[in-house]
Amino acid sequence: MIELDLEGRIALVTGASRSIGRATAVALGEAGARVALGARSRPDLERVAEEVRATGGEALPIRCDVSDPESVDAFVAEATDRLGPPDIAVANAGVFQQWGSTHDLALDEWERIVATDLTGTMLTCRAAAAAMVDGGSIVAVSSLAGLVALPSAAAYTAAKSGVTGLVRALAAEWAPAGIRVNAVAPGFVMRDDDPLADSPEVLAGIEARTPLGRRGRPREVALAVVFLASPAASFVTGTTLAVDGGYSAI
Repeated sequence: MIELDLEGRIALVTGASRSIGRATAVALGEAGARVALGARSRPDLERVAEEVRATGGEALPIRCDVSDPESVDAFVAEATDRLGPPDIAVANAGVFQQWGSTHDLALDEWERIVATDLTGTMLTCRAAAAAMVDGGSIVAVSSLAGLVALPSAAAYTAAKSGVTGLVRALAAEWAPAGIRVNAVAPGFVMRDDDPLADSPEVLAGIEARTPLGRRGRPREVALAVVFLASPAASFVTGTTLAVDGGYSAI
């Protein structure tokens, strides 16, 4: 399956310090990519870099805050300078909002979510695409909330729905340059700092609502990202792949 071989490819991953981003960085390294890791916490990035290196991959940790345009540009510039022009970019960095009524949603909370989850994704995609020399693949991490509504999470739902639309627009715009743009939409996935670990009733409800009867694992999302990033998906662009155990199908 040479189409899944990423040997020698340069990959950028934001939000790489934990959960889906961490698993994606490791999976890309296993597939042969040289991976630049971006996140706000340098110590956490160093730990993930060691995980990537333990698989035989090459990792470069670089501090990056995707809500800051200058930080995003600096991340891509340093990665390009030290590793080479990117072939792959994974715009994964994101935050979740406080659950609650939209009537009570503070404007600064709305702006915090949109700045990271939507604007940060756009900034990452734009900077990565500008640095690509001979085409490439960009994968944004959207969410189940980009496909169906999450009540009491209007800001997050709006931002992730925006990501789903953004990848369609960028895919159409950048196809002539040989740049594919897709997204994955994870459902309820276990996290390194799992906020649902002490909520058995909530977990039971999620599992009952999900056709496959469980939450996903970060690596299951990461493998979908690797597929979309690889030549195996060479005729796939402008799409959002649900990795949600069937949640959005019913």
